[in-house]
Amino acid sequence: MRPPAISNVRRDLVPALEAARRSGVEHVVFLSLQGADKNAFVPHAKVEAWLAASGMQTTFLRPSFFMQNLSTTHRSDIRDRDAIMVPAGGGATAFIDVLDIADAAVAVLRQPERYRGAAPTITGGEALTYDAVAVILSRELGRPIRYARPGILRYAAHARRQLGMPLGLVLVSAAIYTTARLGLADSLTTELVAITGRAPRTFEEFAHRERAVWARERG
Repeated sequence: MRPPAISNVRRDLVPALEAARRSGVEHVVFLSLQGADKNAFVPHAKVEAWLAASGMQTTFLRPSFFMQNLSTTHRSDIRDRDAIMVPAGGGATAFIDVLDIADAAVAVLRQPERYRGAAPTITGGEALTYDAVAVILSRELGRPIRYARPGILRYAAHARRQLGMPLGLVLVSAAIYTTARLGLADSLTTELVAITGRAPRTFEEFAHRERAVWARERG
């Protein structure tokens, strides 16, 4: 898994991959990104390219957008500002729960020979706009949450000043949200069901399970 703060793959990640290859690792399961094969800008694409040329066996898990980005990176916006501040326009996103990604990764690691050379795109079971996400969160939290629909520049300034994001992460996240804005993040697959044998968790389940992270302290 590429740590989110790492944008310079050649400098900060490839040396670890080279060390793994030298130590005898034969098969790498890489947590990539939906559409990484079509978006050369994201770091995941660079990792995939290096691994494909490495001589090691590979499996690329390409999940859609994590639900948990809203309970981690964008937690303070929702908790403290009652707002979702992402530049996704009116585009829908095929959100996936990271618990589902973990289940898929475990299944692949248990049967690596079955998934050698595979690159399944795993998504949730429905594509939601951020307006719909705001409605679900409003209902769960008992207070109105709005989707602010910032543009790229407003989002970048907010992410740097209010969220303290490193510039590299701002650029990568802006690129990912742009795919949603362009209508390229809403495709659904049945790969998760094929790998794990069960349906994806819903956004409603996620919001209910993690509602405490957006709760305001009573004082």
